[in-house]
Amino acid sequence: MSNDFDALQRQWQKDKEQVENNLESKDEMLATITSKGNWSQRFHYGNIIVLILVLVGIGSFFYFVAPVQKTLSHIGIGLMTGGLALRICIEFISISKLKKINSYDTVLKSTSSALSFYQFRKKIHGPITISIIVLYTIGFFLITFEFALYFSSTSMVLIYISYVIGAIIPIVLVRKNIIKEIKILHDIVLLKNKIIEEPST
Repeated sequence: MSNDFDALQRQWQKDKEQVENNLESKDEMLATITSKGNWSQRFHYGNIIVLILVLVGIGSFFYFVAPVQKTLSHIGIGLMTGGLALRICIEFISISKLKKINSYDTVLKSTSSALSFYQFRKKIHGPITISIIVLYTIGFFLITFEFALYFSSTSMVLIYISYVIGAIIPIVLVRKNIIKEIKILHDIVLLKNKIIEEPST
């Protein structure tokens, strides 16, 4: 009887330690998820600030410095500022979606929201971002038709070159952060799956 009691006590202690280790492991993974989620949230806010500054800068330039007159130019400005405004709205939507998956309850229920957000951001950084860049570029070149009435051919070539260079630099810098964000979101999905798959007892 004593041996049976000792065996039960050892088994109870073993199960208790396993549960404690599982809880510690979950706490560590939840802390990692929170940290990664906070980085993503700061990334979205940073995007919003940069995009708003660019939007204000473009609007101020064409209102105070170079108020264009042609309808084609107005369409071009609409495409440029409209694309930026759309991307700003998308970043706010992203922040809202991200906040919904940064909770313990959501982790325990399912990973569907995290996976949905991950797919959402992949789509944003893919066809949607490319479409916005294309519209922005079309808008810019529509405006240059009016610029060509006032600037020499050499000046126009320099404007085109400066646009290309000015576009490449931020695209390269932003692409680095985009890759990091997608990796972080992928890690969050994996961690959430791992937490759910772990036995609770």
